[in-house]
Amino acid sequence: MQIPINKNSLASALTALGKLVSRTSLIKAYQGIEIEGKANMLYFRTRNVIEQIEFRLFADLEDDFPAILVEFEQFRQMVRSCKNKTLKLEIDCGEVFIDDVKLAPIKGHFPTKEQIPDEDITVTELPADTLAALSLLAPITDKGTDVRKILGGINISGDGFTATSGKELSNIPVHLETTGSVTIPFPLALLATKAFGDSGRLSTWQKDEDTYFELTLGAWTWQAKALKGNYPNWKHVVPERTEATHYVSFQEDRVERLTRYLKSIPDDKEHNNAVKLSRLPEVPDNLHLESSNGMLFSILAEFDPNWNDLCFCVRKEFLLRLLDAGHLKIELNDAYGPIVGTGGSGQYIAMPIIPKRPQAQTEQKKEEATSAQTDVKPEVQTEQSEPQHVPESTESVTEQIPPHPQETKPQNIITNTKKETTTMNENTIIHTVSAPVQTSAQITEPVNPIDELTVKIEAMKAALKEMIDEAAAMGRTIREVALTQRQKEREYQQTKRAIERIRVASGAA
Repeated sequence: MQIPINKNSLASALTALGKLVSRTSLIKAYQGIEIEGKANMLYFRTRNVIEQIEFRLFADLEDDFPAILVEFEQFRQMVRSCKNKTLKLEIDCGEVFIDDVKLAPIKGHFPTKEQIPDEDITVTELPADTLAALSLLAPITDKGTDVRKILGGINISGDGFTATSGKELSNIPVHLETTGSVTIPFPLALLATKAFGDSGRLSTWQKDEDTYFELTLGAWTWQAKALKGNYPNWKHVVPERTEATHYVSFQEDRVERLTRYLKSIPDDKEHNNAVKLSRLPEVPDNLHLESSNGMLFSILAEFDPNWNDLCFCVRKEFLLRLLDAGHLKIELNDAYGPIVGTGGSGQYIAMPIIPKRPQAQTEQKKEEATSAQTDVKPEVQTEQSEPQHVPESTESVTEQIPPHPQETKPQNIITNTKKETTTMNENTIIHTVSAPVQTSAQITEPVNPIDELTVKIEAMKAALKEMIDEAAAMGRTIREVALTQRQKEREYQQTKRAIERIRVASGAA
């Protein structure tokens, strides 16, 4: 039985199907793709240990055929290498051929798919923009967390779709006819389906202590186990709108330029990719942005009347996600409270970066140094006082300290020094000249060249950092002056054109 299939439709579907294929799995079935024909529909399935995704494609079938498992990589390569827009899929006695080329079969079958029960099931209809909402929330999930895995998913409830990483949060309000909530894992394969604009259905049910779900969007069906745990009550994080005493907004046509600027900023993990937002007195109608490495940008914006000299710092990733969601207004209470992006899809909340306070750190270091000195001082006094009680000479003390580091036992040190004093007295003629030289050499401990080199390197680093900071400050000053100059030139040209128009109009009159 030969089945004609559109190559482009199948090739684009294999991109999403391949996201769940376990190419290094010891279970051969997880390295394959399952093909089944039933009721004039072709079903293509792949899965891993916990997820399964299925793609349905209409086809004119002569007869139904049971599920056949073939190697995924070979199947995808054969589809890509097909030169015609329509490829021929042939099923003959449990074997699969593409354009008369036989595919390698895989023995075995996928684990049995979880069957949706007839009772105790919750069905929720999903709107057409579901995948678009999931794609906006996917970067906000905390995929690397091991403590609270619940934050690595997206919560679906009657309040819409919600995602948070603990430092940022986004909620897209979509009215869903459901009373409960379910947290789906990171939808990697579902995002690759590109089923934008397709409505769907979400079915959830309980099995033992686990919650399962099946999400259908257009021709795709994704089934997996929901994440365990209680999702945080994100409504407690959202600040009251009455508390937002400041705002800054900009026009939609400025978003593209602002996005290009943010993407051009190199990563600076030491300063958390911080971007400072402020309002310059010289250009009060512009929002001024400055990255941690000194890159400047200015954009025309509108501020609230009480903005004054307010400034705050945010990660550049947070600003990019705020712009991707279509938000054109940033509301905040002060420089240390959460910022809220509005005007786009739902609302986006992020925590600003609180700058370090060098004065407080300096005072803390001084207190630590003072406490360290008070703790060490009595020990130093005892070390200095012990040699003063040794009779005869100090030379024996300086020679005896290196081989006996147990300074906590002063009695042993004194008896040993007495013995050494006797021997030194017996050979006093021999060591009369060299004794003072040995005494001074023993008092001054030898300097480790590595420690000395380390000190010099640290001093050089500090000097270079100071020079770099001064150069960056000078560069910022120059750019600010240039920006002010260009603004004045634009105002001059606008005034000149206005005067010219008035002159022409008065002459025509």
